[in-house]
Amino acid sequence: METVERELPQTDQTGRSRILHEAAVLFVTCGYAETSMRTIADAVDIRPASIYHHFESKDALLTEILEIGMRAVTSSFAAASRVPHANGRARLHAHVEAHLNALFTNHAFTAAHVTVFPFAPDAVRRAAVPERDAYEAHWATLLHEIAPHLSTGDLRLVRLALLGAMNSAVQWFDPAEGSTDDVAGTIAETVWSGLGAGE
Repeated sequence: METVERELPQTDQTGRSRILHEAAVLFVTCGYAETSMRTIADAVDIRPASIYHHFESKDALLTEILEIGMRAVTSSFAAASRVPHANGRARLHAHVEAHLNALFTNHAFTAAHVTVFPFAPDAVRRAAVPERDAYEAHWATLLHEIAPHLSTGDLRLVRLALLGAMNSAVQWFDPAEGSTDDVAGTIAETVWSGLGAGE
């Protein structure tokens, strides 16, 4: 499995943001259940009790990590949507590229949705579901607009397959060995061919 980066995506590399980042890295690489608050404190080089000045529990930490990850991909999707594109094919490619770039730029936070979310406590998953559903709805709208000839059921399958293909990249793709743009191009072209939209 790839090495998770340890550079902070935020500018603040001390205090609360550092706790969030180190916790995200540990949750992704070691597992949520296997990572204790003491382990996180050791990684940040603070006393375990100090974490509780910022977060009331490990669940609260994971909840915020998932929120940060979802904000990253949602913001990238919105940015891609603001750029005019020549056709549906170009729109799809731009949004796939935006998703993958967000995925790897904010790796520890976005990867948590892929590798940690399924094993998170019920309350944490419930808190994350509305934002995850809203993000999937953006993709559902996009796919409907570029492939209106497909049925709702077919579009749902395409959406699930597309998100699965993009998200699984955190488990097999190493940006140090290639370009996320190349991966985006391959995924987008494969999906576009399957859509049969004719552009």
